Amino acid sequence: MFNYKFDDTGVYIGNLSNMGSKYGVSQYRFALNYELVGKELLVSDGSISHSIKFKNTKYAEFDGSEYDYEALKLEASTYFVRIGYYVAVLDYSQGLVTVICGKDYFYGKMDGTTVAAGIGHLDAGDKMLGTSVAWYLGCERYVWHEFREEGMCRVRWSPKPALKNDLPCKALVVKYPIFLVDITGYGPFRTDAPAVLERSVFLQDYDHMLTVGCLFGGGETPIMVSGYAKFMDSIVEEAQSVTNEISSKAPDIPGF
Repeated sequence: MFNYKFDDTGVYIGNLSNMGSKYGVSQYRFALNYELVGKELLVSDGSISHSIKFKNTKYAEFDGSEYDYEALKLEASTYFVRIGYYVAVLDYSQGLVTVICGKDYFYGKMDGTTVAAGIGHLDAGDKMLGTSVAWYLGCERYVWHEFREEGMCRVRWSPKPALKNDLPCKALVVKYPIFLVDITGYGPFRTDAPAVLERSVFLQDYDHMLTVGCLFGGGETPIMVSGYAKFMDSIVEEAQSVTNEISSKAPDIPGF
């Protein structure tokens, strides 16, 4: 009964939130986190330094310039933060920070932190190969990532898992088994992917099977998302059956 509501004449109106239509792929987004308010960070890679100051619940300063920000907490000491069109991963347990500024990556350590040799947010190499998992971002809304080769990710979006795009990606090990995944490209037409999607950045926790992330596109305000994982064996079968159905209905074209 709690999934329905009626207008004054008794006509049924679908509850948009429960149908997943109201918030779309941001439906499962965690509550924004405000634990960073009042904190100031100076981060350096040894030659370049950046300052981050979280002024209040809405605005932060990055190198003295003010931007709106949104922060999501993935686990006890790891935050995923959108600062304007930048993305920052704040890893307090290791004293490390990664900032994505457009195409550029900055890897630094927090001021006053001692980081042992060999410790850092490092390229994942082939560590993600063979991973095939869907992240449910809303009611029956998911993005499916298959890591088949290094530097590439096969991406499918609900509700059409038979459609796929092989897109360039960059993956970092933040601290095992937490990975930062940066995928460049759009989603298949008429799927749950935002129509203007150009880039997806996810911080993925393969221990708790949770993700937080940010979707960029069209110069619009990036969409912050959260999701829960599902291994995709059943969806693989569904996708294959859809593919077979499409193939069986395709007309015979001479010469093909």
